[in-house]
Parts: sequence; C-alpha cells; structure tokens
Amino acid sequence: PRAAGDAGRTSAAMAKTWAEEGVEYPRDVPVLPGMPEGWKGIERLYGPTSKTAGQVYTRYSTIDGRHKHVCSPKQVITIHCNETGGNAEAMFAEYMRLQKERHDAEAEERRAEREARGKLEGERREAAIARFRERFGTLTGPIVFNFPKWVTRFYYQVECDQIRVEYIDPEGLCWYLLKDLECSFQARSENGQADYLPELIAKARAAAETNQHKFTEGKQKAREASGTYECTPEREGLMDQEEVQKLKEERAAKVKGMHMKDENFVSKRQRLAYSIGMNPEGHPQTGWAALESREDVATAFAHFRGALIRRGFDGSTVELIALHGISTERVYRRRVSGIYYRMPQVGGEQPWYQKLLHSPKAVHEVGCDGIYVTWSRLQPTSWTA
Repeated sequence: PRAAGDAGRTSAAMAKTWAEEGVEYPRDVPVLPGMPEGWKGIERLYGPTSKTAGQVYTRYSTIDGRHKHVCSPKQVITIHCNETGGNAEAMFAEYMRLQKERHDAEAEERRAEREARGKLEGERREAAIARFRERFGTLTGPIVFNFPKWVTRFYYQVECDQIRVEYIDPEGLCWYLLKDLECSFQARSENGQADYLPELIAKARAAAETNQHKFTEGKQKAREASGTYECTPEREGLMDQEEVQKLKEERAAKVKGMHMKDENFVSKRQRLAYSIGMNPEGHPQTGWAALESREDVATAFAHFRGALIRRGFDGSTVELIALHGISTERVYRRRVSGIYYRMPQVGGEQPWYQKLLHSPKAVHEVGCDGIYVTWSRLQPTSWTA
C-alpha cells in the first residue's frame, strides 16, 4: 500500500473504471462534490494499443473553454484558487472530506446489499448459522445434492490429492462452503423471503437417507478420473479438461460482460438483484401493510413497533417513519411506500432508515427490504429513497 498523502488520495479519487455498455465516449460528466463551479469532467477511453485499453479516464475543462485537459481535481482546485484568491489547501481538504463521506456511504450501501443477500461477517455470521442449525439442523453435502434443480460438481485437485465440492443453485450462483449457504438461508428466512425452506430441506434430507451413496460416488469417480465429475440425483457424468476450461471461460466472459448482447443472458448482478426483489412492485403487501390510508399507517406503526420489541429491540430507541401518499404516476410507488426503521449504524452524519415488510410466515411477522431512506449526497438539502 502507498503511504498516506495528498497524492495518494487524489489518485484514489481518480480510479479508472471500465467503459459502460452502450455509452459513447468522450462524454461530459459533472465534477465531483467539493470541486469549484464552472468546470466539467470529460470521460475518455484509453486506446486499443494501451495496456489499459477499454478503461475510462477523466480530464477536466472549464465550461467557457479557458482551461482544458486538466488532469486531476487537485489541479482544478489550485487553478481556481489562484484565479479567485481562495485557499487551495483548505478547499482541497474539504474536497477530500466529501469524497471520504461519499465512499463511506457507498460502502455502507454495499454492506447492506450483502446482508440482504445473506452475506454476513464475523459474529453475526456465526450467530445466523447457529440459528439456522437450531431450526433446520446442519446442512450436509448429500442434503444439498438433493435440492431440486441444483447441480453438484466434484473437482479432483492434483496438487493436494483432495476433492473440492461446488454446489450450483438454480440461479447459477456457486457455493463452496455449506456454512455460507446456511447463513444465506437464515438471513432470507428472517427477512420473510424463504417460505419454501422448511419443505425444501425436509424433502432433501429424506432423499439423502436413501441415495447418499450417489454423493460418495461422485467424489470417488472424480478421484478415479483425476478430473471433474458433475451430477444431480437424476443425471451424472464426467467432464474432461476441455469442458472444464470451457466452463471457466464462459464464467469469466459473464463477469466481464462479454455476453451482454445475448438477450437471454442474465448477469450475476441481475440475478442478485432479482433475488432481493428488484422490481417496481416488490414483495406483496396486502391489507393494512399496503398503506392505502392513514388508518393503515397507524396500524402499521403499532404492528412493527410491537414486532421489533418482541424480537429484542429496545422499545425506547425504536424510531419509525412512513413514506405514504406517493403519486400513482410514480413507477416505484409501491416499492418505496412503507414503514422504515432507523438503523443503529449510520453512514456519515445523517441516519439511515430501512424499509420493513409484513411477512406473516417470518419470525414475529416482520422482515425487511433492500430499500433505504438516507440523506442525499447529490442534493444536500433533501432525503432520498
């Protein structure tokens, strides 16, 4: 890592990104918060002969054209202060503070998204796994092997003479550790998004008692062939090295977006978004939970407050707000309407609120959605969902 300092931090603020699909370059973009008015950013692509071909870099120009091709925000601030008599050091320090604030907020959003997908860390992860096992028991390879539409793949690793097992769910996501899967299932269950789990696990556990030998055979056949063996309860087969390499290349191509022109291709981001309900309607809310009237809002406040207290939240610190009465012309009206809970961990100085869901089959009939209300970074005098 580089030593801390203005130069290092400026480079971080100017980090390169890959070109967006369907965007024409060069293109004008707004300058970052904290930079002076009267300037614009211009995103350009590195040429095909560059070692960073396909990546985007930014240069800055004044809107009136007096200054062009300025390389960094710090240089922009220096030019501006030289012309206006301002304090460049103080202005740049404020710029860096705003960038850190934005970075922290984005990191909080990513953390919240990971948690919505069941990707917890540390003690929270272990606690979620313990709750899952208390309710469903411990997942084993033969149990997951019997999940409908899942694929189990066994890799023989020559360098260590071990078998690595990979579980592929119906959405194409790969799971290597059963504890990660237990954690994800528990998070979905507590959010009211996994009503299917009890039946799924019960049927798979019963099937594993009768066909456990198939899972064991998968390991044996991968070892005997010194290769890769793929199977489900219904089918099985060896994969040669050419097939394995092709599979790896196809996955790498998906990650880089090389197949985005294929109308049937669904990216990992899209699959994850779908798994947490990224659509205009969201998770169905009926009756009072649909918030069609002020009376419904009052009922919702009472229900969610009581449910959170029963789940162990301190009633004196539970703060709820409502988004209600949004115009019917708004596409995401139903998705963002609802009761929001003030989160104990906040990004920046302003609080964050997460949308609650009425989930009759969840613990205490309460879950949460991946929708948040927070202080706007782009319009610093308003809130945004």
